[in-house]
Amino acid sequence: MSGRKQHDETLFCERCGISFLWSMEEQKAGAGQPPPNLCPGCRQLLPSPHRERGVVKFYNTRKRFGFLVRRNAPELFVHGSALAGVGRLAEGDLVEFGVVETERGPAADAVRLLERAAP
Repeated sequence: MSGRKQHDETLFCERCGISFLWSMEEQKAGAGQPPPNLCPGCRQLLPSPHRERGVVKFYNTRKRFGFLVRRNAPELFVHGSALAGVGRLAEGDLVEFGVVETERGPAADAVRLLERAAP
C-alpha cells in the first residue's frame, strides 16, 4: 500500500445523483481501479459496458433459435449456442447480451438470463 489510510468514501451517482458508500472492502477488491461512477442500484439496472438488455419475443427450444426485442433497435436473432449457461429461453424472459455481426447480420452473443418471465 502507498501508506495512505483507506477508509469508506461517500460518492455520488452520475446517473441518479444519490450518494452511496464505496467501502474499504470494495476498494481493496478492485485495487488499482477507479471509483465507481454509478450507485449499486444503477449498476444493477443498466447493462454492462458493450452489452444490451432485451426481452425474449420468441424462442423455439427444439430448433434452438429465437428473437429478442431491444429498445430503439431492430429485433435480434439469437441461437441456442449463444446462451451462456441459460439452458433455455422463454417468451418474456429478460436477458443481457452482446451483439456480434454474422454472415446473416447482427445476432445476440453470450446471452445471460437476468429474470424469468412471470408464469
